Amino acid sequence: MANSIYDVIVIGLGGMGSSAAMQLALSGSKVLGLEQFEPNHELGSSHGKTRAIRLAYYENPNYVPLLKRAYHLWHDLEWRVGETLLEECGCLSVAYPNHEVIQGIIASSALHSLDVDFLSHAQLSEKYGFLNLPESYVGAFEKLGGYLWVDRCVQAFQKIARNNNADLLFETPVTSIRNVGTDIEVDTPKGKYLARKVVITAGPWAANFLGTSGKCLSLMRQTTHWFMPEKPQDFLRDKVPVFMVADQEGFFYGFPMVDPEGVKIARHYGQVEVQQPSEIMRGILPEDDAALRVFLNRRIPTLAKSHSPLAKTCIYTLSPDRHFMVGPLPENPNIIVGAGFSGHGFKFASVVGEILSQLVCNQPVTLNIEFLNLGRFLNDSDR
Repeated sequence: MANSIYDVIVIGLGGMGSSAAMQLALSGSKVLGLEQFEPNHELGSSHGKTRAIRLAYYENPNYVPLLKRAYHLWHDLEWRVGETLLEECGCLSVAYPNHEVIQGIIASSALHSLDVDFLSHAQLSEKYGFLNLPESYVGAFEKLGGYLWVDRCVQAFQKIARNNNADLLFETPVTSIRNVGTDIEVDTPKGKYLARKVVITAGPWAANFLGTSGKCLSLMRQTTHWFMPEKPQDFLRDKVPVFMVADQEGFFYGFPMVDPEGVKIARHYGQVEVQQPSEIMRGILPEDDAALRVFLNRRIPTLAKSHSPLAKTCIYTLSPDRHFMVGPLPENPNIIVGAGFSGHGFKFASVVGEILSQLVCNQPVTLNIEFLNLGRFLNDSDR
């Protein structure tokens, strides 16, 4: 017998799951959220102090309407908790003119009439002297870009969910889910729980619950490093925006100095893909900042020899095309999935939670999410 019966059970309470739990609780649903680790853990993808947010999305113009809604919902969340969660300090992207980043920003900004300033090398040098860029590079600056306080955001989602009668259980791993008549039974060491529908937002562990649809997912270890500049005042947010730089060794991003540990910088992608979270090395290795040091020496020389007092690991959960997987599980439409956010998902957490709630409650989803459907990776034999 199940311990309790719910309208919906959310498995995984990182950014996406906590947002979904909040939206479902606000809808009046009886919600249970299950998280295998303790609150505020650093073993998944929703930690590390800050996450970038930007609107002119080079990855695909279809994301822009989702981001417009995400901005609105982030500000709504700020109002609900009376706390600043989103800081708009601008976002600067630099690359050579034909790079996918610049071309993608041009496409998104043109299609959606976004306010983006395109900058020549001379303009970049004059305004952003901390960057040492080739003469062939150009830039794109978004005034509405900035960063989210990631830990505060997750805590805010959870606070509102609880205030609206959601039950959130931590240190409660899910061992299995199975159909029981028209309901779904979720088994944990603390007992069995029954619900009409289940939401899977388990990040790197999502594939364990997705059957055939989860086979396409892979994982990538990422490290983020903080560098203490010799002159911290040169990297404050009135001088340095969130920045993204395409370079020979890959794609790098960084933040103004908003943390006492220094300037946060990381390389996007570029590591070995694995299949299981147990294959991810959690500690920091001496060589982890090697590519960053090369990048800094070339592009931000004032940070090249800086002390790095802090570094953290996180996990990217990758879909084959690096786009999200959002929607009903093809094998079981009563299981709603938010997975495969591929290292660029957190900024969407506010709107993804709303969409997952709409799907659970059989409400119309007015935003286009067809390009994110799970079925795009299934062969005909898998359907």
